[in-house]
Amino acid sequence: MTNSTISNSKGNWSNNIHIFDVEDHETVKPILLNQIDKMVDINQISPNEEGYLYDYNIKKPRTYEKLFMQTIYPYAVDVAEMYGLMIRAKEYNKAMPWFQQYTQNTAFGWHQHDKHFAVVYYLELPEMSEATEFLNHDIPLKEGQIIFFPTFLVHRSPIIKSNTRKTIIATNLEFVVDREMIKNYGEESFKH
Repeated sequence: MTNSTISNSKGNWSNNIHIFDVEDHETVKPILLNQIDKMVDINQISPNEEGYLYDYNIKKPRTYEKLFMQTIYPYAVDVAEMYGLMIRAKEYNKAMPWFQQYTQNTAFGWHQHDKHFAVVYYLELPEMSEATEFLNHDIPLKEGQIIFFPTFLVHRSPIIKSNTRKTIIATNLEFVVDREMIKNYGEESFKH
């Protein structure tokens, strides 16, 4: 069982919020951005009423889906293991990611997600102050990081004040209890 989270016991952070630095961010970033551009072109995505681009409501396969899901997988396994959970391929393969690209003066208001954990990969985040804001937590985030947080946590994308673009890819994950792992490691191993 590995634990590469850097978030536990950091000030007033929730013990259930986990942040990881993506090891190969500089390699996957241009590929994912190119695949997002293709997604925009193929589906003729234009800015929504708030002014940002997204593909949440598109039911077609994502051009970036395979690489994104491969990128987050080892971190998802780490998070699952912290709680005595596991990822079932069936549930993992049903997780539909989406991208959002914000430019100056765009934002996304307070909201929450479904399933167990929300996952956000900060693909482009030139200004740390423009990362996700949480209603109950102050969490410094930077480009190249992935955050896992319980889906009930209320959060938003603040108004982008800079003239640089912010791009995230997100998804929601569902886990199941891994009784065998709990038995093998012992219940005390899961106390945080």
